[in-house]
Amino acid sequence: MQASQDVEAALSSRVLRLLDTLRLKKARALMMFLLLSDSRKHRSEKIYELLWRGADVQKASSSYRQTVRHIRVSAEDIPELTLTTGSGQVSVEIKDNWNLIDELATFLTGRDTFDTGQNNVRSFLGQLDLSLGISDSFDSWIEVVRARALARFQRALESVFKGNTSQDALRAAEFLLEIEPHNELAARFIMTRHWRDNAATRAIDVYNRLYEYLDTEFDQEPETETIELLAAISNDPQGGSTAGDAAPRSDKVTLSVQLKEQQFVDTRGASFQTVLLSDLRMRLSRFREWRVVDDYSSASDFLLIRLQLLPVGQSYRLSVEVSHPPHRDLIWSELIDEPENNWDEKARALVFNVANALRIVVADRQGSDIRAFQYDKWLQSLALIGTWEDSDEVEAIELLSSLTAEAPNFSPAHAELAGIYNIRHIIRPGTFQTDDIKDLALFHALEAVSLDPTDTRAHRVLAWCYCHKSEFDLAEFHFDQAMMLNPQNPHSLSSSALGFAFTDNLERARELNELAARLPNTMEPFHLIYFAATNYLLGNYELALEQCEKGRGLMSTVGGWHSATLAKLGRIKEAQARLEDYHLEIAQGWYGEQPATMQNVLTWFTSVFPLRNTTVRDDLQQTLKACCKS
Repeated sequence: MQASQDVEAALSSRVLRLLDTLRLKKARALMMFLLLSDSRKHRSEKIYELLWRGADVQKASSSYRQTVRHIRVSAEDIPELTLTTGSGQVSVEIKDNWNLIDELATFLTGRDTFDTGQNNVRSFLGQLDLSLGISDSFDSWIEVVRARALARFQRALESVFKGNTSQDALRAAEFLLEIEPHNELAARFIMTRHWRDNAATRAIDVYNRLYEYLDTEFDQEPETETIELLAAISNDPQGGSTAGDAAPRSDKVTLSVQLKEQQFVDTRGASFQTVLLSDLRMRLSRFREWRVVDDYSSASDFLLIRLQLLPVGQSYRLSVEVSHPPHRDLIWSELIDEPENNWDEKARALVFNVANALRIVVADRQGSDIRAFQYDKWLQSLALIGTWEDSDEVEAIELLSSLTAEAPNFSPAHAELAGIYNIRHIIRPGTFQTDDIKDLALFHALEAVSLDPTDTRAHRVLAWCYCHKSEFDLAEFHFDQAMMLNPQNPHSLSSSALGFAFTDNLERARELNELAARLPNTMEPFHLIYFAATNYLLGNYELALEQCEKGRGLMSTVGGWHSATLAKLGRIKEAQARLEDYHLEIAQGWYGEQPATMQNVLTWFTSVFPLRNTTVRDDLQQTLKACCKS
């Protein structure tokens, strides 16, 4: 009884009651955003963009003030929570390290707190639903928060019923299946429990509801382990008393997917090889039977998968090897012809072969909802984009444009197409983004986020679209969403760090820059240029210089940052020489209507970056101008 009263008095319970009493929908939305964002301090302009998108500035400001007053009055009985406004910012002050989702999850693990805890979780998820419809950007944030919350609740509930057969365990599994109807671990636990209780019909009913949900929502079948359990129940309805626990298999195997060390003369082949590596890692990381890591592991159960793309005439052949480094054993190898064609089918077969080599049974999921040749188009476009060549960029646009027409609901194609439009003026020196291109990029990026609100890439691309549209608060919001979804993704780290530097949020840029520095082994070469520009804007000139020197030739903007960095370090003669080299380099691939004079090259370079602070742009222009030989 005391434990239940403690839950009712807990801060999370009082916050949920506060949300329930807020009459204004936007007051509820603002309160949730402040409580559940990684940062609890935000610019007022960002709030206007999220919650009053498209409204008159004066009306939005008035409604915002009314909303803040409503929250303050309603929250008077929660002394731990203080809403602060001023200096163009809004923040919520609350006791250190308190996290609403974590506290809700904690109450799910206690026998005496479970009933109240699950009611609070239902209330929380209901509040998320009630906050939908304010704006597309805020809706995408809601979906990201929901995904994170469900993952946290799942871990808490699984900790209750893994290896446990008590009534408490059954309640935990049933609640997990309620809030996450596709959770097969919970479904198998409940099926086994009903089978043991001589209620085979109820067990089969659980399977049927799971099957219907997976078929309707994901167009896929249950996992092999679930199907095998159903077969066992159907073949021996009374045999449940001898069934084993439905606990999941432990992570017995650690995998790493890596490239063989080699140098690729063909830049398109090198780019395609990186795409295949990332795709295979993504596929393998979906399975619970193993754990995928980026680097080598000293574990005795560690297995290494190595890929090598081999040129064969005008095509390629992919070599795949699975080895056991601790014992120096080659377990299995395979050659895949023409991986650029029908890759989806070949990749699925490859996953099965890997699983068989490891003596693990995995489910034959139906996978992508687009035809194999459409998936191939997407992979081909990724390889083309990775070369940073103009001709490849044109071909990639053609592939992606046809793909978005054939499969309009395939969000990755929209994200990649928007990404190309965001960088085409960098790939083509001397050209500038037009308003039409900015609008086209924004359209595809919004489509991508709308179709898949939990896609890190989509949020990152949308953030850059907003940067180019000078809507920097929304840009920061979506950079934050990209980092919230996948904080360890190297591309998200490098891109978001630079994005925050461009929006003049140097504190956040520095934070991500330092985080990325701890992940050097996962970085691609072109990430150096992102970090070089970020470090320049942060004033880390020595580090920026080192990165520029390593990144020569990787992008059309390297030379400009390199010259400016040398100048900032007082090495004027070297800066002048580097700028001369850069001028010649850019002039050879110039697309501008005006001749590639030094002045025109510098005008182009200092104009392609969406810098929020005009003083920063002016300083960059003056720094480079000082490097020009008179």
